[in-house]
Amino acid sequence: WLRVVEGRDGCQMLERLDRQLHASHYIRTDYANPAGVERPVTHGDWHLFGIDAITLSNTAAACSRGHDCDLLGPAGIAVQVAITIVCAIALIGVWLGETPRRDFLVWLFDISKQVIGAAYGKFYNIGQSIAFAELLRHSLDHQDQCVWYLLSIATDCLFLTFLLWGASNCMRPILLRRYSIDIGDYNEPIEPHHKLGSSEKESEQQKQEHRELCPPGQVRVWFVQLGIWLAIITVVRLLVSVILFFTQEQLYVFYAGVFTVLGLESATSRLVFAVLVFPSAADTFQIIIQDRFLKKPRPQEGK
Repeated sequence: WLRVVEGRDGCQMLERLDRQLHASHYIRTDYANPAGVERPVTHGDWHLFGIDAITLSNTAAACSRGHDCDLLGPAGIAVQVAITIVCAIALIGVWLGETPRRDFLVWLFDISKQVIGAAYGKFYNIGQSIAFAELLRHSLDHQDQCVWYLLSIATDCLFLTFLLWGASNCMRPILLRRYSIDIGDYNEPIEPHHKLGSSEKESEQQKQEHRELCPPGQVRVWFVQLGIWLAIITVVRLLVSVILFFTQEQLYVFYAGVFTVLGLESATSRLVFAVLVFPSAADTFQIIIQDRFLKKPRPQEGK
């Protein structure tokens, strides 16, 4: 029953209880000050209806804010589809615009690591949000989904991207020296290098054929590199989570102020900006940067 009160019908339920108890001065006056609503609750005026102070305060605060962003509502899902299309166009554009262009299969291996890593990041963010919601109890004013989404996407695309770049660059020579794994090269066996000698040209020709045929060996190397990439993401994200844990309240105030400065007051305008407008630029930036260190560097770049 308490979940119903805190859900979408919470405001209507609150008004109904208000009429039944004839305590309109408690509710309508205290919408802007949820802490004041706890006074009649703690004195027992609402106990017959099974409402505790926290539930009533949350509902009153939600009613005072009006309609916040709903990321899983029809508008939220539509905007998520739109940003997915934008990211797909960016991924293809990166491949078509590069010179020389990678073989399609190599590009597919490279870009699939990005896509799977991004999906993993989404699930990680969901788990992190649930954990923070249980562990952290901030002001009731800090519950706008669009603010939290803007905070997450900004952290992922700007701060996290450069940490992943640094971690990947640090791991690349270690993996190559100890395990002969060259990130972005799916033709190298997972064993120490062998000198090619006079058969170098033949070996290169065989690599080209392997790249076109996609043998199980290439897929195996791709799985190994994918596991390494996900491990790097996990370690870096855990580090970022610790920082967010201690700075969550300050960051929320900052990103909520972004909407204020831009004059985005309605839920729809905040939703479009947080999920489509800003991520269109941020995700494209992240795709370009990650593609640079997830693919095999050119000879002049590897020096």
